Amino acid sequence: MSATFRCLLSTVESDSHIWNLVYLQKLLEENGAQVQNLGACTPVGDVVRAVSESRPDLLVVSSVNGHGLHGARVLLSALRELRLDVPSVVGGKLTTAESDNDRTRRTLLTHGYTDVFTGEDSINRFLTFLHFGKSEGFSSWQAESAVIPPWDLAGLSTTEVR
Repeated sequence: MSATFRCLLSTVESDSHIWNLVYLQKLLEENGAQVQNLGACTPVGDVVRAVSESRPDLLVVSSVNGHGLHGARVLLSALRELRLDVPSVVGGKLTTAESDNDRTRRTLLTHGYTDVFTGEDSINRFLTFLHFGKSEGFSSWQAESAVIPPWDLAGLSTTEVR
């Protein structure tokens, strides 16, 4: 992959914030991306259409309203249903409780996101991801496993913990 890559930037339908999208667009452009920013409250159909038409190298989904988990799952399901396979990452404030970040990360990684960026170190981890993706390809990225706190272990079988 070349140092320049095509990136589709979106949020989920329930998120009307744009400051995060402006920030991410500038960050992505500074790191070699040609960005198509779909704006706030992006309907799933608009994202699906943009992925289908522009075939980006990367889809970045950001949400800061605390309700992004549901929208992120719906969005990726719609893309997968139409067999639109694009490396997809999501981040920001995806739930209303920081204590849910690990569970949310695990849920979205299992759902098929290439990586999930939440918490204080999310921008640094995202930059590491971008640098790797530019040289090795975004689909080659191996996300770190999500932490499973002890109180979540009760519902998992031993084969799932491995």
